[in-house]
Amino acid sequence: MSTKKKKTKSGAGLNLAINLVTLSVIFIFIGYLFGQYAVNMLKEQHRNSMTMAKTEAVAPVVSTPPKPPSTPTVQTPKSPAPSTNPEGSLYRVQVGVFSEKANADRMVALLKEEGYEAIIIGGPPHRVQTGAFSSQENAAKLMEELKKKGFEAIIVR
Repeated sequence: MSTKKKKTKSGAGLNLAINLVTLSVIFIFIGYLFGQYAVNMLKEQHRNSMTMAKTEAVAPVVSTPPKPPSTPTVQTPKSPAPSTNPEGSLYRVQVGVFSEKANADRMVALLKEEGYEAIIIGGPPHRVQTGAFSSQENAAKLMEELKKKGFEAIIVR
């Protein structure tokens, strides 16, 4: 009789070990599923915040103050002026650099509404530029005019 009791005790210990391993596997699997769900939620939240940041980055430029009627607009020449600088390169005023072409297109449309010719160079990044001057002084005048209208502008070659 004593031998039967020992077999029952070792069988109970084996059953307990199997149950613990089974429960551990189940809890690990459930933890993995929750982890994947959390990672996907964070990725989606990041995508949404990046989309909002991109649209907010363009928004301040879009909401430029209305131009006063007494201010004359200076239009840049449609064809580049003949080059008088020694290197033969032109000075341009760059108004924005965008990773998405749609944002660059919006900036070009905004500049055209203000009476400026604008082009998109390269891509990505898409550089929005206006003007083509042989002298840096003329480019600086256009840059200052654009800054007064609320645009961010720099001179590039």
